[in-house]
Amino acid sequence: MEECRMERRLETGSTLKHVIDKITSTNSSKTRFGSHCEAGRNGAQTAVIKKTFRQIGALIRKDLGLQFRSKETLVLVFVFSVLVVLIFAFAFGPIFPEKGERGKLAASVLWTAFVFAGIITLNRSFTAERSHGALHGIRLTGVDASNLYLSKVVSTVIFLFLLEIVITPITLQFLDLLDVVTVGIFLKLFGVLGIGTLGFCAVGVLLAGMSTSTNGGESLLSVILLPIVIPIIMGGAKCTVSLLVTGELANGFWLNLLIGYSLVFFASAYLLAAAVIEE
Repeated sequence: MEECRMERRLETGSTLKHVIDKITSTNSSKTRFGSHCEAGRNGAQTAVIKKTFRQIGALIRKDLGLQFRSKETLVLVFVFSVLVVLIFAFAFGPIFPEKGERGKLAASVLWTAFVFAGIITLNRSFTAERSHGALHGIRLTGVDASNLYLSKVVSTVIFLFLLEIVITPITLQFLDLLDVVTVGIFLKLFGVLGIGTLGFCAVGVLLAGMSTSTNGGESLLSVILLPIVIPIIMGGAKCTVSLLVTGELANGFWLNLLIGYSLVFFASAYLLAAAVIEE
């Protein structure tokens, strides 16, 4: 009897051990399967991100290539900006002999030239895509509408920022401010111009996509865009005046206004871009 009991105990123990081993192997298999699924999801997300950046990069190269290869918009915008600078410099430069007054004039000249140059650029930003159904062809290749919007914003910002790098020293030279502006002031000034250009182009590209398909779209873009971007123009102009007069961003309110509105405009326009471009 005692031997039978011992055998039963051994059989029970071996059975329990077998069950425990089976459960352990099942759990390890599930763990391996879960890790494989997680790795698969991470790989899919990485592939999507890489595809997005490839699409945006290709579209940016296409837009900038068209801009610099045709040179039509480049020459028009550059000549217009220089003309604005010359008119203001020769008309009002001798009236303001003091540095502070000339700094205020320079800020006004810069932002006036950049705003109108930006409108000219935006009016032509969707011309290639709208002609001969090119936009529809781009969409058929699988390019996401949001990626198309981002590429337009980035390419327009790069184009206008390069223009600002050239026009700003010319303006300061005509108003006798180039000698008193240090490298640090230049860096801060270009930072302000870059933030303002981003906010301006974020909403401008969205409105350009809406207006280019309508009659009188160029006039419509100016009428709609300028009232919307007034906070950006005000904030950018005030920050520019502060930099050119004192060398510092004295009032943080205008810088916060510029950054805040630029980010809000960019986020809002990005969310609406898909619906606008698909229409």
